[in-house]
Amino acid sequence: MKIEKTTYFVAGLLLTILLYSCANIGRPGGGPRDQDPPIFVGSDPAANALNVKKNKIELIFDEIVTLKDQQTKVVISPVQKEMPSISSNGRKVTVEFRDSMIPNTTYSIDFSNSIQDNNEGNPLEDFAIAFSTGDTIDSLEVSGIVLRARDLEPMQSIIVGIHSNLEDSAFRTLKFDRIARTNSYGQFTIRNMKAGSYRIYALNDVDNDYKYARSEDAAYLDEIIVPTSRPIVTMDTLFTQRKLVDTIVEGHHTLFLPNDIFLSMFNEGYVSQYLKTDERIGDNKIYIKFSGPADTLPEFKILKPEPQRKDWFRMERSEKNDSLIYWLTDSTLIKSDSIMAEITYLRTDTTDNLSATTDTLAFVLKNSFKKQKEKDIKEKAKAEKERVENLKREYEESVKMRQKELERIRKEEEDFRKFNKEVSAEDSARFARSLEMLKDSITLDTVPETPTLSFAITSSGNLDVYAPLKFTSAEPVDSLFQTGFHLSMFNEKDSVWTNIKIDSVKLENEWNPMIYIIEHNWEPAGKYRIIVDSCSVKGIYGLWNPSAQQDFTVKSLEEYSNLFFNIRPVADSAFVELLDGSDKVVQTAPVVKGSAELLNLTPGEYYARIVLDKNGNGIWDTGNFGNHIQPEEVYYYPKVLKLKKNWDVEQTWNIYETPVDKQKPDTVKKNKPEKKKTWDTEEEQKKSTDEDEEDEFSPQIYTGNKYSDYNSNN
Repeated sequence: MKIEKTTYFVAGLLLTILLYSCANIGRPGGGPRDQDPPIFVGSDPAANALNVKKNKIELIFDEIVTLKDQQTKVVISPVQKEMPSISSNGRKVTVEFRDSMIPNTTYSIDFSNSIQDNNEGNPLEDFAIAFSTGDTIDSLEVSGIVLRARDLEPMQSIIVGIHSNLEDSAFRTLKFDRIARTNSYGQFTIRNMKAGSYRIYALNDVDNDYKYARSEDAAYLDEIIVPTSRPIVTMDTLFTQRKLVDTIVEGHHTLFLPNDIFLSMFNEGYVSQYLKTDERIGDNKIYIKFSGPADTLPEFKILKPEPQRKDWFRMERSEKNDSLIYWLTDSTLIKSDSIMAEITYLRTDTTDNLSATTDTLAFVLKNSFKKQKEKDIKEKAKAEKERVENLKREYEESVKMRQKELERIRKEEEDFRKFNKEVSAEDSARFARSLEMLKDSITLDTVPETPTLSFAITSSGNLDVYAPLKFTSAEPVDSLFQTGFHLSMFNEKDSVWTNIKIDSVKLENEWNPMIYIIEHNWEPAGKYRIIVDSCSVKGIYGLWNPSAQQDFTVKSLEEYSNLFFNIRPVADSAFVELLDGSDKVVQTAPVVKGSAELLNLTPGEYYARIVLDKNGNGIWDTGNFGNHIQPEEVYYYPKVLKLKKNWDVEQTWNIYETPVDKQKPDTVKKNKPEKKKTWDTEEEQKKSTDEDEEDEFSPQIYTGNKYSDYNSNN
């Protein structure tokens, strides 16, 4: 397979770049309503002026203008220690520098779209101006795009900067030489660069110091960039106000390269490790929270009061060991209002390394918990009293009803004998049985109800063919007897339930001691029954479960859809993730010999992405700047996948066919581009959108397709 990197440009791009190079000029228009942005008339000093000594720049426009979000949108190079004052007054915008001006330096002020007219708020898009404090002005540019590595989200309002110092340490210790900020598409252009060699980086600069910290999102390019330019000639089209072709003219422009820089932003996942939270969240639970994931569990020792049991706790934890709950099982600890403990864990020290640290912690039962416990006891006693009183009332009512029934039966027998001189033995026996049944004593059972363990069958009554049967306990399980679990399947032919052997009732995972599952190779469309005998599961506080039963049906294969991808040019060492409408993973499948199978899918609309799994560990791996590791590459299937019942869908997917910045469907993008203000009707907007999609010369800074010359025959 041969992949060549090419340069992308279109006629519209060239016109856009030309306008970027000095100051962007808005085009006047007419009509009943002002739809045009302000027009830049001039400035003091002038655009591209040399030997500028003053620290105040004034820009004049053809109408009254205002500024919007100038503190976040306006970017100035070189980087300023103190942000200049930026204000508008009438037709004038003033920028007053607070830092001392650097000699022999080119300054650029990129306003993005922060300047707009006062009446209708029409923004002047991508407006920038430059000047120099020396005899020459630097005029080179580089352009590109920043996307989030994991999901190709456009990274908006991200700082992109360059360093002429090519050492890795520059990114961590020095401020950028020149910067730009990404627009709502993630695109950027760094302007007014000197000729030379540079490293380029993207940074979500949380602390606003223009330097990389390991906890910040970042991106870097492996290659050194060398900005260049060359003149080009294009045939440019001028349009009328009604968007009709007016004139085609020969245009002379400057092409700035590279203009296809792709920066894949990632976060190393680094956090400074420390103990974040330690508290007692009940009389029987201690909660420990760390600032980040850990490879090992801490050593936790109770100092006071001394536990009476060796197994004084059961642990519930998160998968990454950053959240721990110690369920206390020792009654001495549970009854104690204050517990002293010692914890030894790995903490990040001043040298940014992990070292063993021991802390002494005090866990005091909060008054709110005490009050709640007292309240619960009172409410429980009140409920028990009401239950007993209800039983007494029912008993008294039953006694009264029995007495009335006895009198009725006796009266009936008396009347019967009165009007029947001879009473048969059968009638006598009937009256005797009725009286005997009523003479049985009615007992009043006021024994409190025995508390039980809440152990519930939590699976749906309509189970997926691949899903396990799931059970959830209200507290960690101390012991479980599998013989008390009975699974059976309904035999339609004989109308009988047939017992099925259960291989195991096991924990779903090792970190949660309260969720159990039964895995089975379910028969599609099969009818099943699960019965859990009472006293089959015992909790850590000595409670046993009550009996439970649930009938459920397994979905038939006709209710599902299957999806098959033929992927090019990837053969293996990759996996496909099927996504729902919120970009969450629904199912994952490995790529084997260029194919991926996603089976038994619930009908609906889906999306897909592929991860080029370089190390073959089955998960997406982030990058590491210090070790020069880029994040694993991700590509999206560019269309929605509509799956129907009982359908098998097969798709061919060339992951390089669509430019990377055009792959992720807009419907699942979270960072959506800003909508440009328009006065057009919905019909006119749709027509304009369709024309833009069909026009291969629509202006773009970046195509994102580094693989457009991929030869499908290789």
